[in-house]
Amino acid sequence: MEASAADQGKGCTSRPLAFDKMEGLVREMQDPETGVPVRCQKLFLTSIPSAFMGYDLIEWLMDRLNIEESVEALHIGNLLCQYGYFFPVSDTKNLVVKDDSSLYRFQTPLYWPWQNNKMPDNVEYAIYLLKRTMRNKQRHGLEEYEMEALNSLKSNLKNKWECITLQADEQVKKAKGMKKCDKIVLDSQERAFWRVNRPPPGFLNSLEYVPIPSRSRSSKPKKRSIEDVQREVDFLRRCLDRTRIKMSVALESLMQYCEMFCEWDPMVTPPQPSNPWTSEDPSFWSINSPIVEIPTEKRVRRWAISMEELVSDPTGLQEFTNYLRKEYSHENIRFWLAVNSLRRSSQREIPQRVKDIYSEFLAPGAPCEVNIDGKTMERTQQELKNPSRFTFDPAAEHVYTLLLKKDCYPRFRRSEMYKQLLAAGVQPSAKKRFFNFGPGKKKNQPQALLQQQQSTAASLSQQVQQGSLAGRRRGSDRSLSGSAHELAVSGVRDKDLNRTVSHSHSQSNLSDIPYRGDLPPACHSKVAPSIWSSLDPPGGSSDEGGGQARSTADDVCPWDSGPPRALAPEPTSQVGRTSRKNSSQLDSGGSSSDISIAIAEVSTHDGSCTP
Repeated sequence: MEASAADQGKGCTSRPLAFDKMEGLVREMQDPETGVPVRCQKLFLTSIPSAFMGYDLIEWLMDRLNIEESVEALHIGNLLCQYGYFFPVSDTKNLVVKDDSSLYRFQTPLYWPWQNNKMPDNVEYAIYLLKRTMRNKQRHGLEEYEMEALNSLKSNLKNKWECITLQADEQVKKAKGMKKCDKIVLDSQERAFWRVNRPPPGFLNSLEYVPIPSRSRSSKPKKRSIEDVQREVDFLRRCLDRTRIKMSVALESLMQYCEMFCEWDPMVTPPQPSNPWTSEDPSFWSINSPIVEIPTEKRVRRWAISMEELVSDPTGLQEFTNYLRKEYSHENIRFWLAVNSLRRSSQREIPQRVKDIYSEFLAPGAPCEVNIDGKTMERTQQELKNPSRFTFDPAAEHVYTLLLKKDCYPRFRRSEMYKQLLAAGVQPSAKKRFFNFGPGKKKNQPQALLQQQQSTAASLSQQVQQGSLAGRRRGSDRSLSGSAHELAVSGVRDKDLNRTVSHSHSQSNLSDIPYRGDLPPACHSKVAPSIWSSLDPPGGSSDEGGGQARSTADDVCPWDSGPPRALAPEPTSQVGRTSRKNSSQLDSGGSSSDISIAIAEVSTHDGSCTP
């Protein structure tokens, strides 16, 4: 009795076994020979006695526990620090171990958690907080949660507050006569202790007590009777007879379920017309409200999945009730809804509501009598002797399974009413984007433009079949326009063949211009030296006949040496240099008059290509 009274006075339960293991490890750390190296360390020109560094602790844990990764050793060190077995000297707000030269000290064993099965009381916490308010506010000022705790303790400990104030004054006066290093150590020690036992809001309380049900040794186990054993045997027998399915079959059914409801899952299929959580558009809520006049097509299609999906939707239940009313069988759904409402009624309303439901649906000659079998009716009559919220459950299950689910629901799916709801369902379209970023549908082109493109494509395909585009080279617009040399050669060949090329520069006419390789062999011997000699770069020919060849080339292809003499605005000093501007205009077909004059001069040249 005395031991139990002492335990009640301490107000704590037995100490967890995990603290024994942690304390054993910490005592090994404190061993002067094999433990963590502890010595006097410097901290801002102040010597801190009996301190150790963070990387020394990590190395010791890796060697002692055979840890290969420093991250794991750092995690164990953080746990020991959060339980208050050692504390950082400089950082008084965070109980964290760093793998660097930060200084730490071992906590006094008196302040270890769960010492003597006693937790610190509020009087000690009030003395600590009040003492900090009497010291320098810049270094020892209270945080916001500590100020709130101090005000709460002041109101709760009014009868002891004078004693608390005297105790805080004495401790402050005693601290003034201490050395600076001792003040730093004592302040860090107190803050670490109360950080563990009174953590800030939002931080994990590592010393939080988890209640464990106590089992007194004096209580004897209850003897099992024959009925208890028989009940257990029946339970185990039912477990053996329970239907089980293979894992593959269960996974396949789960996949089918996911595929079936994939269309109505907003995480897989984007909601229409837009997501109200991201677009701030309430159209989705208005379209899919519980009761709507015209439901969406997507919503109506979900009613065809099962009877449960139909009755779980308020709009679907309303439409189903209207259909049954037209079929003169709405008493079944009304009875089922009344029984569901009875289950959620208050206890004092149950007797009256049971009488009302029985007189309306089950009594002989009831205005809305439902059709149930005799066995179910007898069971319901027995339940009426002790009315409860589950009195009509057998009758409601019979009506739901046999009448509604297997008869009325299939007829509703095949009815014209459901087809009309499906046809008239709203189809919300996606909202138009404010900025046309990302892939989207192309705009519909005008009908006239489509017809024009179709006719152009048909004519081009016809020309390809007839071979009219055989002279086109490389498939570029430049090859269709024709170069200056091709125009010259075509003029020479057309005269030999008694055929004249019209001075039109459309693509259909230019396609008839031959390539250089199409000339007769006789023309190559007479025309080719005079024509292609103009292609040599200026100063590239050093023979004596270079000037004569160039003059012949100028007569045949006058545009190679610049514009025609009659049209030249001013003479140029460099005769051999070709005007790049005019040649580019000729190549691209930009100056039609120059090309016409050039072709006319070539066609009037008589002795250039006579066989």
